[in-house]
Amino acid sequence: MHQFKTFDLRLQMAINIELGRRLSSAILAGCLGISLLAANSYAEDRIRWVPDPDRGNVGSTLSGGRRGQNTASCNAAANTTNLALIVPGDQSSLLTAIESPTLAWHTETDTPVQMSFYLSDPNQATPLYTQTFQLDDSATVSMTLPKALKLEVDKRYRWTVSVLCPGEHQAEISARSFIERINGESLHLDGLSNTEQASIYAEHGIWYDAIAVLLSPESQRVTNAETMAQMLLEQSQNSAEINLSTVVHFSPL
Repeated sequence: MHQFKTFDLRLQMAINIELGRRLSSAILAGCLGISLLAANSYAEDRIRWVPDPDRGNVGSTLSGGRRGQNTASCNAAANTTNLALIVPGDQSSLLTAIESPTLAWHTETDTPVQMSFYLSDPNQATPLYTQTFQLDDSATVSMTLPKALKLEVDKRYRWTVSVLCPGEHQAEISARSFIERINGESLHLDGLSNTEQASIYAEHGIWYDAIAVLLSPESQRVTNAETMAQMLLEQSQNSAEINLSTVVHFSPL
């Protein structure tokens, strides 16, 4: 009888040890799973801005000896209507790989304002494309060039946004920057998500396409797109704040 009791005790101890081992493994696997999910989520949110040191930089002046100014205000002291182009703070790596790219800017206003967009060849007096429209409230504006207007590779263009200041007759502010198209055939973007495309564009210093894909209507349904857009702005030293729900998309005429 004593032998049976000893055997039962040893069997119970073995069962307890095995159950404890399995429970520990399950807990460890769960913790690892949570860690991996968190790491993957963090990786998906990350974007790294690597400006091209050799191309797309504002190293020359505009016609008339002026460099591009990417911000403007109707009344800086009163902080009324403000305009800021969504470009790197130092106006570096102003590149696109798309024939008819999308450009963006942010306008702060408490009353409706009329604004105009111009795309120009710096060596020509007449703009290549113009569009005028009204903005009813503060918003980030995303503007896509018409498909008929295809930028040439390795050529620099100037784009300008002008705003009529409310309540001030004939008063107007404007901000301007450049854009240069490069060959993007080596990027291999087929089948990638918007955020994956944005990361590749950013790593290659292609500013306009990186920010445009994050501001697109499709990205409004992507939870980390707004975070990535804000990270891109911070890394490029642009102080604008973007809310994807307030992005206004203008179609070309």
